[in-house]
Amino acid sequence: MHDFLAAQAAAGTQPWTRLWLEGHGTTWRLAADHIERHAETWARALLD
Repeated sequence: MHDFLAAQAAAGTQPWTRLWLEGHGTTWRLAADHIERHAETWARALLD
């Protein structure tokens, strides 16, 4: 979603540009980082 918002904001597409300017890109990047950091732990918990 972060990459999508960034691309759409760069193209000037609404409402994505407004959302990007309001900080939604940062929120999605932080969420993705969190998921990536904990993916292995969650996979072990779910699959063991």
